[in-house]
Amino acid sequence: MKKKLTLACIALFLVTLMSLTCAEQPNATAFKNTGQIVIDGNLSEWNKTSPIVIKDESQVIRDLNFWQGKNDLSATVYVMWDEENIYLAAEVNEDTPYGAIEMLPLDGEDNFKVYISTDPTADPKRTSYGTNDFLLYLIVDNNYWDTAFDRSMVKKELLERFTTKGMDGGENVLEGYEKASTLTTTGFVYEAKIPWSNFSNAKIPVYTPVAGDTINFNFAITDISYPCPGTEYIPQMAWTGNISINNNPSLWGRLTFAE
Repeated sequence: MKKKLTLACIALFLVTLMSLTCAEQPNATAFKNTGQIVIDGNLSEWNKTSPIVIKDESQVIRDLNFWQGKNDLSATVYVMWDEENIYLAAEVNEDTPYGAIEMLPLDGEDNFKVYISTDPTADPKRTSYGTNDFLLYLIVDNNYWDTAFDRSMVKKELLERFTTKGMDGGENVLEGYEKASTLTTTGFVYEAKIPWSNFSNAKIPVYTPVAGDTINFNFAITDISYPCPGTEYIPQMAWTGNISINNNPSLWGRLTFAE
């Protein structure tokens, strides 16, 4: 009897632990675009009922001592989708918008970092990148709008010939990328369309979402402050996780596609 009770307690503990672990991954909803979205920097046609909010001190994953509060850097992010594209929008509070210095690495310029899986069947608690896990850089300089994929953390045998590209800067590696941005009194608004085909190649099939799919997803924002010098410490914030999100998808959130 004592042995059965012990086993029951262990089982209950494991179930509770799993529930707590799953709860650590926040979930957002991406609603389907039925044709209403126009990429013009105006978000009036967007469904904003499931925002990804990045504004708290606990969400600063780099150089916390140089983050001066939500007016210095914070964002509310929205995601929508259709069978051909993923749509991203952000309402950003930032005191020095569109910061970019060409000699700096991409991770030191004003940017968005999009962490995304294109495999809804993948284990959400995997601790290393798989073939269908991507880190996409979107430079926000209101000029060149460079883009890049960092695949340096993907094991060679899992790359499927989709390797790092654009990380030296000066490139747009996305085909069909549309973006627009407008300044506001507190920062800027960003809106973009990215074809799903960019997350594929001859060996990695194009992902076509369906309502009900859930994938691992995260979003980070980087702010370089001016005037120079100001390039040594560059705060970065993320929806969830810590600096290890660059290597560990289990620290990302979850994104569910809905009609």
